[in-house]
Amino acid sequence: MKRRTTSWARAAGSIGGAALVMTALGCNGSDEGSDDAAGGGGLLDAAQLIEIANENIRLDMELSAAEDRIIAECLEAQGFTVHDMVYLGQNEPYEVDTVVYSYPADPFLPTVDDAAQYGFGWWADTEEMWESQETQDYYEATSDLGPETPEFDNSAFDALSEAERRAWRVAYQGEEAVEALEYDPEAGGEDAGGGEDGALDFGGGGESGPEPGGCQLEMIEQLYDAPYQVEIEGTDQVDWEWRPRAPEIDLEAAGAEYAARIADANGGFLDCIDERGYPGWEFNDEGTLAMIDYSSLLYTGETYDEGVPDGEDRAEDTNPPVPDLPEDVPDDFDGKRAYETDMAVAFAECGDETGYRDTATSTYDQVVAELYTAIETDIYAWQGEIKDYTAKAQELISG
Repeated sequence: MKRRTTSWARAAGSIGGAALVMTALGCNGSDEGSDDAAGGGGLLDAAQLIEIANENIRLDMELSAAEDRIIAECLEAQGFTVHDMVYLGQNEPYEVDTVVYSYPADPFLPTVDDAAQYGFGWWADTEEMWESQETQDYYEATSDLGPETPEFDNSAFDALSEAERRAWRVAYQGEEAVEALEYDPEAGGEDAGGGEDGALDFGGGGESGPEPGGCQLEMIEQLYDAPYQVEIEGTDQVDWEWRPRAPEIDLEAAGAEYAARIADANGGFLDCIDERGYPGWEFNDEGTLAMIDYSSLLYTGETYDEGVPDGEDRAEDTNPPVPDLPEDVPDDFDGKRAYETDMAVAFAECGDETGYRDTATSTYDQVVAELYTAIETDIYAWQGEIKDYTAKAQELISG
């Protein structure tokens, strides 16, 4: 089975992530605030978290726009008056209405209506359906990854010749970065500087993106001093950064705390699905069910194997084994999909009937609020830094 992953991120604000759309919320831009939220020991509520998130986005975009203005002035001084808006035109602020876009229970608790229409959505990742219009419609209807990137007009830059566009990009970020973007891993070649799996090796310990150059580097040196390399968590790669990192909550800690708190409610849900004809399920250490193993077993006959990158050891699978498929599960695709739908409806109805859905949602919301409240002071400090850099950027622009 294939798996579809989508990322939605912006580097400076650490906006994005698997469980949360904000791995770092930034800061409340106001000097005001409730006594509870501002050091009074109280818990940040949902409205406060959303306000913080939207203020973070505003500050991020404001600083990004100032950075881009410095870069544009550098380019224009070299005669480049038409700009690539992919690089310099995506600073329109937007708002979010939640800081949690998915919950640990989501993979096994669709709404009853979604379950009846889509099942768990497993069928969409099968070889039979992957390229189908029905699959595309399913993802468009069910995916909620936050606001879309605002549209922008890049027709003036697109009208330039390829040579003119390349010259602009070299002036923007340097020859090395442009060559990295142009590199074709299938072509290979010693001169390409390719690392394993077609990644480029630019030094600095591990595979890396190219060091910033051109007007981008000039902006960084004027505003931040110098770029620096950081490890990309969970990989052997490094990347270049220059802004101060926003405080982040520990998502693994959030998952572990959620699992501990929801444990007492798990039994009632498992009893319900057992009575509905789906016995033998156990929750894992993260407080969820290994649905991907069961879905793979249903459609391929084998549990899911995501593979192991070359040179790495296979991580220990701590999931309890999933139940065996019933002997009467159909062999044909349509029959398997019907079985998936029936199972999804049963799980969804049990989530509602036992109150498990509401308990799981409120429990995770509570954990997230507590973790953000714990780093609130750090968030305010980071917000002050971003404001200071924006003020410095404005001085550079006006100076």
